[in-house]
Amino acid sequence: MRILLTGASGFIGSRLILALGGRGHELICLRRHPGSFVPAGVVPLDWDLASNQTIRALPAVDAIIHLAQSNQYRNFPTAAADIFAVNTVSTAHLLDLARRAGVQRFVLGSSASVYADSKRSCQEDAKLQPNDFYAATKLAAETLLHPYARYFGTCTLRLFTPYGPGQRDRLFPTLMKRVRECRPVTLDGEGGGLRLSVAYVDDVTATFQAAVEQGWQGTYNVAAREPTCVQDIASTIGRLIAVTPVFERTGRPEPSPLIADLTRLAKLIDLGQFRSLEHGLACTMGLSRPEDTTTLSADG
Repeated sequence: MRILLTGASGFIGSRLILALGGRGHELICLRRHPGSFVPAGVVPLDWDLASNQTIRALPAVDAIIHLAQSNQYRNFPTAAADIFAVNTVSTAHLLDLARRAGVQRFVLGSSASVYADSKRSCQEDAKLQPNDFYAATKLAAETLLHPYARYFGTCTLRLFTPYGPGQRDRLFPTLMKRVRECRPVTLDGEGGGLRLSVAYVDDVTATFQAAVEQGWQGTYNVAAREPTCVQDIASTIGRLIAVTPVFERTGRPEPSPLIADLTRLAKLIDLGQFRSLEHGLACTMGLSRPEDTTTLSADG
């Protein structure tokens, strides 16, 4: 299959390149900065998604995996234009190019942040009410897919807290740094802090691989089947490196959980293939070697 991948230099995209290349797919990777590194055998396509410069036509491809998102996501409102341009406008443009190019499949990487605060697990057909500008732009991108379903297969994967080697400035690397340095890990509420679903990065890339190869259609939550909490993550890190974490209560109420309902995903793949928290953390910290490229098989 000939696949166009955006966001190829990002945390997930850089590992997805290896997974797809290992499966024999021909890859064209969109890059924002001309001259930036691409692996051997990958065809680069230079295009700044945030600029007014547009591509008038796509090369012949069978599928698009759209992972690109603005790296200015925390810089609102200063970078609102960049966030909107990369997350939303680029999606509209890519969808129309895909239609004109006769693309067969379009897989969009989205975020669990599109869900409204709720005490219940997040179901794909639940009410969506983003609480910040970044999440609003991701939901807008999702919405743009629906009218194009008459032209090609469309699939949205909503990711719940991906983590793994090379990640920066997110929850997992922050907790690993605090535990290693014996600095307090703060907990809201009276329990274990924020409760959430998570997924090791190679399991996420394997899900994208399955979606594009098998032609999934619709919207799916992506996470390991066992949710966790901040205290459990820090405690597991501590156990793996033989350091006792230091916890500190903030006095703030526990935030609403962000837990995935995986009923829909479980109909397509065996969720038992996702790594446990301990295994994923061991791989992240180089204490266990991840298996070679993971392939998620259909369930049943």
